[in-house]
Amino acid sequence: MVKKSIILVDPDEEHSNALCSILKSAEYESFSVSSLSEAAANPKMKRHSALIIDLDHSSPDNRILRKLRQEHPTLCLIGLSSRSFHPELKETLSRYIDACFVKSAEYDELLYWLKAVFASSVHKKGENTGSEGDSLEAD
Repeated sequence: MVKKSIILVDPDEEHSNALCSILKSAEYESFSVSSLSEAAANPKMKRHSALIIDLDHSSPDNRILRKLRQEHPTLCLIGLSSRSFHPELKETLSRYIDACFVKSAEYDELLYWLKAVFASSVHKKGENTGSEGDSLEAD
């Protein structure tokens, strides 16, 4: 089974802890860092299947995002924001971020997306190795 592991880029410790708690209750393992450069430099980066960036408190560096895409092509990059429009992030959102969600109390849409991401990861793993025993546990 693919490990349901997520790295969270969020310098706001209170928000980060709250989201990590929500992810944990949904049976995801999460690891929080304060900057995108810190996430990219993490030697355990390869074990994460998704990276969530708080767009309200972090300004994504396109060079780092490009490098992450090259080194980890299956990594799902997700943005979170309290704003629905980010004209200053046009390139970032069109080239590097796979999905962007509005911040909420429960993050239902984000959790639904993550479920699909990890189901896709299991499917790809089964295709690449020829194994058919990998599946997601029923909720």
